[in-house]
Amino acid sequence: MEIQSTMREPPKARVNMRRAIHTGMGGALMFYVAVSVLGYLALGNAVPGDILTGFSGPASVVAAANVMVLLHMLPAYQVFSQPVFHGCEQALTDHVPIVRRLPPWGLRIIVRSLYVCFTTAVAAVMPFFTDIIGLVGALVFWPAAVFYPVTMYIKLYNPRKPIKNLMYAMNVVAALTSAVAVVGAAFNIATHVQSYTFGWF
Repeated sequence: MEIQSTMREPPKARVNMRRAIHTGMGGALMFYVAVSVLGYLALGNAVPGDILTGFSGPASVVAAANVMVLLHMLPAYQVFSQPVFHGCEQALTDHVPIVRRLPPWGLRIIVRSLYVCFTTAVAAVMPFFTDIIGLVGALVFWPAAVFYPVTMYIKLYNPRKPIKNLMYAMNVVAALTSAVAVVGAAFNIATHVQSYTFGWF
C-alpha cells in the first residue's frame, strides 16, 4: 500500500500495481523453483542451507552467484521489512515524545539502521540460522501466504461455489504441507543441535 499510494496516475495505480505484482511474483517464483529443483538435482539430500556453499568451483561463478544473491536480497529485504519499519516508527512516534522532534527522514535512518544492524548480528551469531529460518518459514507460510489472502478474497469477492471449493481445498493442502514442513524443520533442529557452535563465542 505504501508503494501503491506513491504511483503516478493515469493509468490507475491499482492497474500498475497489479502488473508489478504479477511480474515480480512470477519472476521470483520462476527463480525459486529453478534453484530448488536444480539444486536438488545437483546435490540431492546434501543441499546445504546456503546452496552456494555446496559447489566447489570455479570460484568466479560462485562469486558471481553470491553477488546476484546480494542484489536480490537488498530490495527484497527493504520490501519485506516495510511493515516492521512502519510499526516501529509509528510506535516510537506515539509513545516517545522526544522522537517527535526528529524529522521523518532522521527517524527512518535511525530505526532502519538499528534494525538492520540487529538482524545482521543475530544472523551472524546464530549457528543454527538456517534451521531456525526453516522452522519460521514453515510456521508462517500457510497463515500468511495462503489462509489470510484466500479468506480475504472469499470475503471480498464471494466467488462461485466451484471456485470457492477449490480455494478451500488449496487451503487444506497448504496447511498440511506446512504441518509436514514444521515437523521436518523441528527434526532438523533436533538432529543438528549437538553440532551447533556460536560464531563469535
